[in-house]
Amino acid sequence: MIQTASVTELRDKLAETIDSLEEDNAILIMRHSKPAAYLVSLEFFESLIEQVEDLQDQADMAAALVDYDQGKAVEAEEIFGRLGI
Repeated sequence: MIQTASVTELRDKLAETIDSLEEDNAILIMRHSKPAAYLVSLEFFESLIEQVEDLQDQADMAAALVDYDQGKAVEAEEIFGRLGI
């Protein structure tokens, strides 16, 4: 379950709240009784970024395969020639 904290609680107990992230990966910050933001642990944030990058790589590969299937691919030798390799 995601822990919640108000902006006032966060302001008053910032260090303790950050320390609690070791147990809870995210804390929902509420402002005027409405969700305003998430405070997440460094490890959780880095994991999310890595997952997003992996999904982007998969989408790029899928698009490249579609291009290849449609004959839009360029031979490696042509690319190397353009690069002077």
